Amino acid sequence: MTVNVRKQCLPLVLLLSWCTTLQAKEIETVSAGDWQISLAAGYGALENPRAKVENINTWILPTWYYYGENFYVENFTLGYSLYESESFIVDLQTRFNEDGFFYEFDGLNKLLLSDILGYTPVKQPINPKVVKFEEIERNLSYLGGLNATWVTPYLDISLGYFHDITGVHQGNEIQLRLKRSQAFSWGALGFEIGAIRKSENLVGYYYQLTKEEEGPLRTKYQPSAAINYHARSVVNVPIFDSVNFVAILEYTWLGQEITDSVLIDKAGYVSGFVGISYDF
Repeated sequence: MTVNVRKQCLPLVLLLSWCTTLQAKEIETVSAGDWQISLAAGYGALENPRAKVENINTWILPTWYYYGENFYVENFTLGYSLYESESFIVDLQTRFNEDGFFYEFDGLNKLLLSDILGYTPVKQPINPKVVKFEEIERNLSYLGGLNATWVTPYLDISLGYFHDITGVHQGNEIQLRLKRSQAFSWGALGFEIGAIRKSENLVGYYYQLTKEEEGPLRTKYQPSAAINYHARSVVNVPIFDSVNFVAILEYTWLGQEITDSVLIDKAGYVSGFVGISYDF
């Protein structure tokens, strides 16, 4: 059995585990049982939209895939093909929820935990609004659901519904992605635009302060469902056999229902990577 797939380029895999893998090569035929591991060296960064929290950086990016008869693995995305034709694909998929990474990878300051609200040893805080945002923690969640892709000569259109299967927040996402890749004599380009609707439960868990975190602070923030938009581009240029130059750039616009949170101080964030990859 063979399946037509778009081989994936290098997202911020271990750093972000985005699981919205980036296509950067032309359509190739991959036989069942094929697998590949790649390692890229360069510089990658994710701008953290959380207030007073450092950005996330990396110098090494590993990525991998495996395709069986129906089951496949693409980095941390697991999938099972329910239906496949030349123009339409339906998969069961599981993937990480990206919001949790803004908390899980915030640096060594987690080792220096103290009072979340930063009280002073007096009866009333000198400045009760100074919240130590970098010490607020949230758990990473894993989503599972159904994803359908319509393959056309011009672009691939994917629509998926994913629900929290780890019991972290009981929220869900609806993801719409439009992808296009183009091969040239010198390499390949990939583009993607998309929108992700995040449910009220998900937004509330990651972006609303708990009662303990609020302390004397009384915010008026009321979470509700939000829609994030993103645009992504990828460049892949072969240098030698199994060696490629890779560049990725993405910008995400956060929904107002998220930016209204006191935990967020940016309207969006940039992520990207540039480096050299080697396919094993």
